[in-house]
Amino acid sequence: MSVKLLLATFLSLSLLGCSEQTHKAKSGTYLGGEIVNPTSNFVLLRKNDRLIDSIKLDQNNRFLYKIENPQEGLYQIFHNEGQIIFIEPNDSLMLRVNTYEFDETLTFSGFGAPRNNLLVELFLLNEHENELMLQDEIYQQDPETFSKSIALLKAEREKILQDFLKKNEADAYFEKIAETVVNYDFYARKEVYPMSHFGVDRVAFLESLPQSFFDYRKEADFNDASLLELYSYQRFLINYFNQAAFKDYYKQEAYDPLSFTHNLHKLRLIDSQIENDSVESFLLTRTIRDYLANSNDKKGGQTLYDMYMERIASKDDKVIIQELYESNKNIETGKRIPNEKLVNIDNDTLSFERIINKPTFIFFWSSSRKSHAIRAQKLASSLQQKYPEYSYLAINVNDSYDNWQNTVSRYNFDSAKQYYFKDSFDELAEDLALNSLLKTFIVDRNGIIINAHANIFSSNFEQELLEALNQ
Repeated sequence: MSVKLLLATFLSLSLLGCSEQTHKAKSGTYLGGEIVNPTSNFVLLRKNDRLIDSIKLDQNNRFLYKIENPQEGLYQIFHNEGQIIFIEPNDSLMLRVNTYEFDETLTFSGFGAPRNNLLVELFLLNEHENELMLQDEIYQQDPETFSKSIALLKAEREKILQDFLKKNEADAYFEKIAETVVNYDFYARKEVYPMSHFGVDRVAFLESLPQSFFDYRKEADFNDASLLELYSYQRFLINYFNQAAFKDYYKQEAYDPLSFTHNLHKLRLIDSQIENDSVESFLLTRTIRDYLANSNDKKGGQTLYDMYMERIASKDDKVIIQELYESNKNIETGKRIPNEKLVNIDNDTLSFERIINKPTFIFFWSSSRKSHAIRAQKLASSLQQKYPEYSYLAINVNDSYDNWQNTVSRYNFDSAKQYYFKDSFDELAEDLALNSLLKTFIVDRNGIIINAHANIFSSNFEQELLEALNQ
């Protein structure tokens, strides 16, 4: 059967709503589907943070890919945004997604679909719960009430999972994955609670927590590399080590996850407590990457970088951090911001040197993070009104030119402040040490860097703007 005919057959069956049992492929494992409003002409498939292949879309924005020698487990699909998927040998998994609302519209059909629709449902439920917890100030409840509140949320997830298992066949491995998503989001919230509670004295609050509050740690596995693809597992580990690091120095300094002291203790604890090389490499790399991306402390950065290089097991991660460390030298305070080529809304090619003529803050956005983009644009506009001495630049990355223009128009962003990065994202990342959309630059009227590691959403950002004006 030809690839085109096979794709047409799969799509027809999926539109008819066939059951999982009728979709099992007799020869081969297939992933296919349709991208509505695509932002490029390909879909990326990854496993264990490694690229398997770049899959081209046809003229109808559809694709079909045969996975050679598939390994059962978690993969990641990426088209402007990413999401994890679970694949078993002989699956014939079809997806459909609209990039305008990626997670909300991602659905699966074919053999393997129920498992993946469950993962999407749990992901969206977590997003909804996060909003609910902020709105209802659940993190500000006393420990007993907080534990009961999140236990109710966990119970709802457990019921969803049990209902799924009654209706669908799932092997022990997938059941473990689904249970991890349910349990480790609960664990992660327990870990972040003491750091999010608005107590007058965080030290006293930590010391007042009953030991039973952390009983769930007896059930947690800190060394399971097979779970590293799961956001819930990542969040738990990161939140745990943030709290553990603070407990090492909390009687000497205030909590600051971006400080040298915090990250020094965090790296030491990860190295001493984690036994699995893959888990350790993930945590060490995430820690040093976030520090280098958010700190102007040159001496401290050197110390932590050297510590990381002595401990890291992953050669690939070591290269990534070496490149970031070298890139940071391009954006040290007092240097002129690298003169990148940008395109404005009228398709004119400009540069930082031509655009910047007054104190300016520069932030980055992508339509793959729409909520971030909308919040950043709204905040930037209000800050400029409050501090008219400043201008701002909103630079789009990782989108196609047409998608960038459509997003600017759709959300009514101030077109005079919008720019599109003309060259590859890899080049921008190298020149500006850009590895997070949270990075914000503050420069003077001549483009001289005052702060290359600001964050427009930080509670300190306005103070940083004022300090920059006085330099």
